[in-house]
Amino acid sequence: MKFFLFILVGILNFSLFAGESLEYKGSPEDLNTRITSLLLKLDSKYYSDDKTRGFSYRYRNVWYDSFDYDIYIGKVAKNSPDSVLRVESSRRGQERFWRQIFEQEILQKAPKENYVALDKKSLLLSEALNLATPVASVAYNSWNSPIYTTRDTVLSSVFYFALDLVLAGGAYLYAQNKIPKKNLLDNLANVPGAGSVWDGPDALTVITALAVGRGIRAFDAFEDTVSHNKAATLGWKFHF
Repeated sequence: MKFFLFILVGILNFSLFAGESLEYKGSPEDLNTRITSLLLKLDSKYYSDDKTRGFSYRYRNVWYDSFDYDIYIGKVAKNSPDSVLRVESSRRGQERFWRQIFEQEILQKAPKENYVALDKKSLLLSEALNLATPVASVAYNSWNSPIYTTRDTVLSSVFYFALDLVLAGGAYLYAQNKIPKKNLLDNLANVPGAGSVWDGPDALTVITALAVGRGIRAFDAFEDTVSHNKAATLGWKFHF
């Protein structure tokens, strides 16, 4: 899940939650109504957070929702009639994804000429690729999708590759070292070996280690595909 990506990003010293902001010509109350209507249109599951950090309203997606956002609504300035809308997410691509939706849905801006409509993605294909390697699933979901930037794709790919390398690789070496080795007399007598890792009692350990990254990515692949396809269904256009 995205929690594990947070850890990797922190280790690599990348700045997370840069955020995207835009101004709205109207009161925070009016903007709040528009935002909640948009989230309802997306069938997104969210809750209101009382820790608004100086803003008037704050909405966050619940953990099992396919969308990923932390939305703040407030005034541009104390004496200003206008409002500010800010969104933060676990990925830079997600933040830009939301900004482009807000521009078209809330500000009613026409998409620019270089914006394109989205083609739907296959959840079945994404999950099938995940079984082979989570990196392939990340590549599929990030291709021609606004929810990923190049940096997001690299970070996610590195995370899943490292997870397989450390967990599955470590489990495989552990299991291999436990296989009884033939001595010289066994070789001379042509005694059969103990077999491979997959024939031994620790095969399940290796399979379990492989399943960890794929289990995490299965959840992320579902989120990526559903959020992408929902935006495609509603007809918004994006630049990515």
